[in-house]
Parts: sequence; structure tokens; C-alpha cells
Amino acid sequence: MVEVSDSAALLPGDEVLAIGSDKELMYVIIGYPRHDTSGKKRAAGSLKYVRKLAPTDVERLEENQRKQDAAVILCKEQVRATRLPIHLVNCELSFSGKQYVFYFTAETRVDFRALVSTLSRSLKAKVQMWQIGSRDETRFFATVGMCGRELCCNCFLKEIKPVSLKCARVQNLSLNPNKITGVCGKLMCCLRYETYEYTDASGLDVKKKPREGAAQ
Repeated sequence: MVEVSDSAALLPGDEVLAIGSDKELMYVIIGYPRHDTSGKKRAAGSLKYVRKLAPTDVERLEENQRKQDAAVILCKEQVRATRLPIHLVNCELSFSGKQYVFYFTAETRVDFRALVSTLSRSLKAKVQMWQIGSRDETRFFATVGMCGRELCCNCFLKEIKPVSLKCARVQNLSLNPNKITGVCGKLMCCLRYETYEYTDASGLDVKKKPREGAAQ
């Protein structure tokens, strides 16, 4: 998500450059803005808008994509060679081409210092390895949930919090895994949305809360 000022005339779909906390420029496509109570168009996040994408930037993006694809192949080869128990999910290259970030999943914590050193020498750039969970892995791939809408983790969730079966039980929802499991294979994040309303319902035992439309 990108923070923009009111003076920035941006529309959903605009291609822009933004800068993160690491001071590296990033290529971003503007999504639909969310408005806060003050009416300012400011999406929560750590990226700050710099400028719209210029025609001269397109060639650099194409070159970066080629470098990124080559980096993924190199990383997979090194993972196989060193037999590291990791699954590479994605790779991002900063707009300047000075920093690569590799995202991976693993069953346990992995010592990847040797891999980072090898990749840094080969790519002649700074390399970071970030271990992510299955919920975070889904965020890299645009898709829709069973509700027919874009996944919450792809469009507005900043932080993915744990979800337990208690959330479904409190709301008297079916515990059928096919109905409460998301694309990532974990319980759907949206189960949390109304849990607290049910839990805090005045004068009601949440375990005996009547279903919507039931006689009271």
C-alpha cells in the first residue's frame, strides 16, 4: 500500500514509483484508495509515493524482470545443490537493481547465510532471504476466494492474524473444512471479522447465541 498526498492526481491502475523504509525505489500499481475519517486519501503502509512511471522507466522494468527471472533460476539451482529444505516462493528486485529479496517457505528455521553469500557474489547486489508462512505465500498470487471476491490478504489486510476454530464455533458456523478453509489451506481470515461482535453480545452466552432469524 502506498501513502499519497491529496495533491497527487492518481487513479486505480496508475503505475508509480514508491520508496520504502529501506530507501529503495519500487514499482507499484495503484489500487482502489481507502478513505479515513478525515477524508484524506491515505492507504496504510510503509511505501511513500514518489512519482508516476515515465516512459523511460519501462525499459528498466523490462530489464529488471529479466534479471529477476534469472535470479530465481540461480537460487533454485543453489538450493538444490546445497540441499536446503526450503521452497522458493517469489523474488523481488528493487527498481534500482541493487537489492534482491527472496521469499521462501520451510518446515523449520533454516540457516541460509551461505546461500545469501553465494547469491550476493553471483548477482553483485544485496540479497535478503525472508521466510514466510503459507498464509503469506498466498498473498503473492492474485486469486479469489469462495465468496467470489479478491482475497482479503491481497487487497486490504496489512497483518495476517491467527484464526482458530473458536471463531467458527462462536458464530455457530459449520465446521466442515471445505466451508471454512481458505485458498492457503488454513482457516479463512474472514472468520475473525464478526467473532468479537458475537463474543461481546450483551446478555447472551456466545455458545448459545441464536442463529440469525431464529425465534428468541
